Amino acid sequence: MFALFEARLRAALTRVGRTIAGAVCMAVAAIFFTIAGWIVLAEAQGELVAALVVGGVYLVLALLLLFLPVRPRVPVAAAPTAAPVTSLVEAFLAGRAAGQAMRKE
Repeated sequence: MFALFEARLRAALTRVGRTIAGAVCMAVAAIFFTIAGWIVLAEAQGELVAALVVGGVYLVLALLLLFLPVRPRVPVAAAPTAAPVTSLVEAFLAGRAAGQAMRKE
């Protein structure tokens, strides 16, 4: 019993660790891309324009993250289980009776 719990806990902690490491790597990448963009814009247009562009990009990104709706996860309905034998027999007998009624007409 504890082995199953330990395995699930270990898998969850591994998942969380990888998620945190991925988030840190993405933050570092965003910082370096921001610095590179700043350098290019500052050389091409000046520091004021570079500041406006970088600030505007981050503002738009922040507004998108804050105001875009997040759809809740809908739980998947369980697959219907096999019908009990009694209902199958009843359906067979109803079909048979309907077939016999059609022959008599």
